[in-house]
Amino acid sequence: MREIKFRVWDHDLKEFIEESNADPHICWNGTVYCHERQKEGGDVLVSGIRNLTVQQYTGMKDKNGKEIYEGDIIKYPIPVGWSTNSLHRENYRVDEVKFVTGCFIPDIWRTVVDDCEVIGNVFENPELLK
Repeated sequence: MREIKFRVWDHDLKEFIEESNADPHICWNGTVYCHERQKEGGDVLVSGIRNLTVQQYTGMKDKNGKEIYEGDIIKYPIPVGWSTNSLHRENYRVDEVKFVTGCFIPDIWRTVVDDCEVIGNVFENPELLK
């Protein structure tokens, strides 16, 4: 069974909320609350509704052992016979990892997961998808 975990991008601060500093909670209505962890027990509510995006861990790691999340931009060798709308760069492709209709795409994991590499994410490196 794969590990279920998330990361949270704060659009206002333009950074990921670090797990060591805050504990994001996703409510049933999609609101994300972040509780700051205190050294001497108890949590303090940092904020309620904010401009945040939650991204799920795929359960897989790239060739360097880096965890792959939704919104990551991956680079991988072009499998023989494959043709998609991915960005072609010489002998490799660049794709954004997305969760669509119950699965993570690009849906090529069995073919390239051992050779793919996370090269950025859609928030910090959008130019990689151009």
